Amino acid sequence: MRTYMDNRKKYNSCTAVIGTLTAAQRAQKVLASAAIPSRVEKSESVAGQRGCVWCVSFSCSQRQNVASVLAAAGVRVRSWEE
Repeated sequence: MRTYMDNRKKYNSCTAVIGTLTAAQRAQKVLASAAIPSRVEKSESVAGQRGCVWCVSFSCSQRQNVASVLAAAGVRVRSWEE
């Protein structure tokens, strides 16, 4: 589990592995419209993949909300990481 600063507060970071950069950016916009702060990052933990894999990181306390919002928007999540 990683930590990051958002508005001067420290959060435990979870990630939703999305795949393409475009899809990850779309996921971030969907989360922003639901008032859930997130960041697009290149995934480092997906071994054996060709090319880049992108993810969206967010506060672990928002995990269930993120899953619901992304599912409702039709955003496919390859895997979840804490």
